[in-house]
Amino acid sequence: MLLKKFSILFFFVFVFSGELSAQPPCSVLGQNPETAFPVCGTAVFVQSTVPFCGGRLIPSPCPDLDSIITDVNPFWYKFTCFESGKLEFMIVPDSLEEDYDWQIFDVTGKDPRNVYTDLSMFVVCNWSAEPGATGASIDSGGVSLVECQGFGVNRFSTMPDLIAGHNYLLLISHFETTNYGYSLSFGGTGNTAVITDTLPPHMFAATPATCFGQQILVKLNKRMRCISLAADGSDFMLSPPVATITNVTGVGCTSSFDMDSVLITFGTPLPLGNYQIIAQNGTDGNTLLDLCDNGIPVGESIAFTVLSPQPVPMDSLLNNICSTDSIVLIFPDLLKCSSVAPDGSDFFITGTYPVSIANAVPLVCFNGLTRRIVVHFTTTLMQEGNFQIVLRTGSDGNTLLSECDTPSVAGSAVPFTIKPKPVASFGFPSSLCMPNASITFGNFSTISDGSENSFRYLWNFGDPASGRLNMSDLKTPTHNYTSTGPFDVRLEVTSNAGCIKDTTISITGIHPQPISDFVFSDPSVCLGNSFGLTDSTNSMDGFTVEWNWNLGDGTIANSQNVDHTYATNGTFNISLYTVNSHGCKSHVVTKLFTVYPYPVVNAGPDRKVLEGSTITIDAIATGNGLQYLWSPAQYLNSEKILNPKCIDPKFDILYTITVTSAGGCTSSDEMFVDVLKIPKIPNTFTPNNDGINDFWEIQYLDEYTNSRTQVFTRTGQRVYESRGVYRPWNGTMNGKKLPTDTYYYIIEPGNGRENFTGYITIIK
Repeated sequence: MLLKKFSILFFFVFVFSGELSAQPPCSVLGQNPETAFPVCGTAVFVQSTVPFCGGRLIPSPCPDLDSIITDVNPFWYKFTCFESGKLEFMIVPDSLEEDYDWQIFDVTGKDPRNVYTDLSMFVVCNWSAEPGATGASIDSGGVSLVECQGFGVNRFSTMPDLIAGHNYLLLISHFETTNYGYSLSFGGTGNTAVITDTLPPHMFAATPATCFGQQILVKLNKRMRCISLAADGSDFMLSPPVATITNVTGVGCTSSFDMDSVLITFGTPLPLGNYQIIAQNGTDGNTLLDLCDNGIPVGESIAFTVLSPQPVPMDSLLNNICSTDSIVLIFPDLLKCSSVAPDGSDFFITGTYPVSIANAVPLVCFNGLTRRIVVHFTTTLMQEGNFQIVLRTGSDGNTLLSECDTPSVAGSAVPFTIKPKPVASFGFPSSLCMPNASITFGNFSTISDGSENSFRYLWNFGDPASGRLNMSDLKTPTHNYTSTGPFDVRLEVTSNAGCIKDTTISITGIHPQPISDFVFSDPSVCLGNSFGLTDSTNSMDGFTVEWNWNLGDGTIANSQNVDHTYATNGTFNISLYTVNSHGCKSHVVTKLFTVYPYPVVNAGPDRKVLEGSTITIDAIATGNGLQYLWSPAQYLNSEKILNPKCIDPKFDILYTITVTSAGGCTSSDEMFVDVLKIPKIPNTFTPNNDGINDFWEIQYLDEYTNSRTQVFTRTGQRVYESRGVYRPWNGTMNGKKLPTDTYYYIIEPGNGRENFTGYITIIK
């Protein structure tokens, strides 16, 4: 279809010296959606020729990159679905070489001209480029509701589902350069929708259309064909025949194919009295026909009465009952616009307080007639009260005149009321705090008649970020604000009478939440040591007035800074929250603080060690993460282990072990290493009491506290013995001096030292 229609467009450029969209506008009835042919589903509609016009784009589900889905040389048909179901129809060109396209729209409740812009009105279409018969029919091969442009596209679409009570338009677009026509028929084996109106045609009512009965308007019970109305009026007869019918006009027939009323004109006005309009076959051989060619029964009559013209009464009015500067008077019949005094003097107001009229203006004057008059006041009525507007003779010398110049009755009145307006008022706390400033609004709205219980409320909290929670219809709502604002809160109050008053108040007293924090003087301490806590709170837009410390051991403090000593070791949760000068409480900040225990250390027992020997120090320590340090480090194989070896110490030494546990806590202990040196044994001494070398003194033997020393003569007689701490020998036995000689000794030092033997000589 695309290539074919593109060539037609090219042809139009030459024939019409313009593009397809520039074709002549459609002016024939039926070629625009608002003048569509009414269709009866039981008839075959024949269009013998198709004039050139149109070219307007049609919205469609089909992609149309070349703007070829248009109402080219169109005709439009309208129908109503009376019973839901599937619609089957067929379009048969007079020449089967012709290409006809079509689309159906649902125009229920919409302007028919919206078919050019509103895709939602789409129902079904077929824009195939193939020539020949087309339509909506499963029997003919329809499979889809949407058949788009192009060659090879199915000429038949599937049958659409129609909905009872909906109105539809069918566009038939002739995409050719000829004027060949076509026939359109509805129905088939698959058709279940009913588009035939089964309501029999009748005359519904007849009323005088002019003041003195020279014209009668006959209302029909449904729309009927304009073409079925005989122009000479022979379709009707007046009874009694006091006047002849000179003209009949179908209302709306100048712009449509169907009508719902007929205006009958008589040669002379009808006298007052009762009459009948009787239906008969006209000179065209029929009565009025409906869209399916069913006629109004011959002899059917409709009665009407011609009365003396009546004054038009004051009927009702419209006004804003809450406050108004004008009212609109509504009349049941037409009034002459010229009979309304512009200065408003046709009316005056009585009521609760004085009201002056500024002017009066007829509304929507058509052919010099109106049914509405607006009366303006000099001031706006805002206070409650009960009033009535009273009709009188105006400055133009008359009251209001009817279409037939009958004056309305002076003194007639219509009441109206001004209801009190509510006074919208609300309150809230002057100071609130984040993070969630929850406000319950106090509602103080009133009204002078005491009907507050009937109020309707609409709140806007000025917080669009809260989404649907930004609105409420409660009397005293609560709203949570998550920022400091400011927020413009609006309350609209509607009274039981519908009067509305609103007020807006700005919330500026929401304060940010303080941010509490603190620092330690030391990252941790050892048991028994004190430490400091220093507050570093940011009190935001206030200043801190309250500190709340919980030190985790049952201790509570309220000073800004705290010094503390824990009685036990462990890890403690230290928390702080503060309150600032606006009463805003901070979050609770919690930090861990560890108090470490001192390690337990025992350097071990004091030890004796033989000169030239090695011992392992038997220290004991408990705690976590222990580190060791011995001092001094002399003779030790390592000063950084718990049990070092003391290797070949030469002198007595006092060792100190310092143990450091987790947290840097230290404990110390000492142990003494007593070095047992090798005794130095002299082989002579001179016990002559000259004060020089008078004793056998064995150096270092006194360090061996469990030693035993024995001296023997050559014959084996023991002359000296010392046990325990060595006592130097003075060369005597039992108090008597021994002679000069050489003696044999045995020394048993103990403490693991091997015995010493040898000779000692006494020299005199």
